[in-house]
Amino acid sequence: MGRGRPRKTDPEAVLETSIELFWEKGYEGTSMNDLAAATGMAKPGLYATFGDKETLYAKALRRYAETGGAAVFDDLITSPDPLDVVVRRSLRQLADGTTEKNGPGGCLLVNTLVECAHGSPALEALSHELDAKRLNAFMERSRAAKKAGELPPLADPRRLAEFFSGQVLALAVMGRSGASQRDLERFIDVAMTVLPVRDMSRKA
Repeated sequence: MGRGRPRKTDPEAVLETSIELFWEKGYEGTSMNDLAAATGMAKPGLYATFGDKETLYAKALRRYAETGGAAVFDDLITSPDPLDVVVRRSLRQLADGTTEKNGPGGCLLVNTLVECAHGSPALEALSHELDAKRLNAFMERSRAAKKAGELPPLADPRRLAEFFSGQVLALAVMGRSGASQRDLERFIDVAMTVLPVRDMSRKA
């Protein structure tokens, strides 16, 4: 499907279209002319409604994190499923998103972490702020799993959280670079070996 042209008075639709364009072309590769053409809003209107390109990108990135990451983080923290099931599901959700044929591929947040690492200090800080929410979700779940006896006494919840948060970044980069769903599944299989094997004979 082609990218729609929202009404000039519909800033929410303009923001969603901007997310898609930034995701597809990257921050540096997207100009205000591109945004005007894609959204149907003239540049003066874009500036008046959203500010400059950096400000619009920041708003798009926050919206992307709120709509794309919140549900995954909530599931990771609150699901009653065993730790290994929840972690694998979160990794698979990302893998599915990165290989989605109808989307740009990869992860907009990961793309920003890479692209803006030596660029705008404000965007770099924002991307790290949002990425920290993923780390915290993994850490909160790992702590709960250790308390529940799913992890051995010497397990370090923070180290596990850092490891799986890193796997998310790796999966996003792999998906963006063209890795197949099968490649990502194999990667996830290896990543999951860091967790203790669950005794399937025991009832949950």
